[in-house]
Amino acid sequence: MLFTNLVAKLLYRWPLEKGHVRIYNLLSERTKTGLDDLPQPIRMKSGIKLFVRPEDELSRRFRCFGVYEPRTSRALREHVRPDEVFIDIGANLGLHSLGVAQDIGCHVVAFEPHPSIADCLDKSIEINDLSSKVKCFRVALSNEDGLATLVQPLTHAGISALEGPNPNFRKGNRLEVQVAQLDKLSDFHHHLSDIDKRVGLIKIDIEGAEERALRGMIHLLKEHRPTIIMELYDGNLFGFVSSRVAVIELLASLDYELAEEFEWNAVFVPKAGTGRNR
Repeated sequence: MLFTNLVAKLLYRWPLEKGHVRIYNLLSERTKTGLDDLPQPIRMKSGIKLFVRPEDELSRRFRCFGVYEPRTSRALREHVRPDEVFIDIGANLGLHSLGVAQDIGCHVVAFEPHPSIADCLDKSIEINDLSSKVKCFRVALSNEDGLATLVQPLTHAGISALEGPNPNFRKGNRLEVQVAQLDKLSDFHHHLSDIDKRVGLIKIDIEGAEERALRGMIHLLKEHRPTIIMELYDGNLFGFVSSRVAVIELLASLDYELAEEFEWNAVFVPKAGTGRNR
C-alpha cells in the first residue's frame, strides 16, 4: 500500500503529458490493484472531488494523474456561457460535468445510465456542493424509447456502450438500462423549464451511438442551436451501422458545420445566420 500510494503521488505531480499513460502501463497489476484501496473521494487537479469505482481502468488513471482529456476540458469551457445549459451525454464519473459547472457557473444536465457510475456521480455532485447546478439523469439517449442492453467491458466502465446491431462490437457484462429520445424525455424538459435557460453546448461521448442520440434530439437542436462537441470515431460508429460521414451529413442537413477536430473529437457549430447571438 505504501508503494502504491507513493507511485500515485509521483504520477499525480509529474504527469508528463503524452508519456504518462506509457508510464502507467509499466506499473504491475498488483500496483494498479492497490490504487483501488486509496481513500475516496480523490481530488483532481481542477479542484473537483470525485468518487471513483474499484477495479476500473479510468478510475485508476484519475487517481494517478488528476487530469483527463485536458484538450476536451478546455474546449468545453470555451463554448458555453454562465447563462446557458451544458448537456453532458455520456457523463461517466462527472469530470466534465462538475468541472464546467464549477468553472463556468452554468447549469449542467448529465446523462449516465450505468448504475454504479451514476451512484458515484451523484455523490460527487453533493460533495462538491453543486446540487443546485448539476442534475444527473440515469438514461441512455438514443433514437427510441424503452429498454436496451448496456455492455460494459469488465475492467473499463468508461467505454460501456449500448448493444449495437453489428455483432461482436463490444463484449462484457450486460445491464438493462432505460433509453430515451431527448426530444421526448419529459423529466428533462420539465427541468429545462424550471431553470429557464437555453442549451448552449452539448457533449456526446457514447461509444458509437452518437448518431442515434442526435436523431433523438433534432427538435432541440433546431430550437436551441447549441454547439456540439462529440466523439467522431469510425471504429465505434461502425457498431451502430453509422460512420463519420453519416454524422457530418446529418448535422449538415440541420445547418451545422464542422468547425474543428482534435483527437477523436469534433466541434460542430450552427452555420452563419442560423444560430443565436453569442
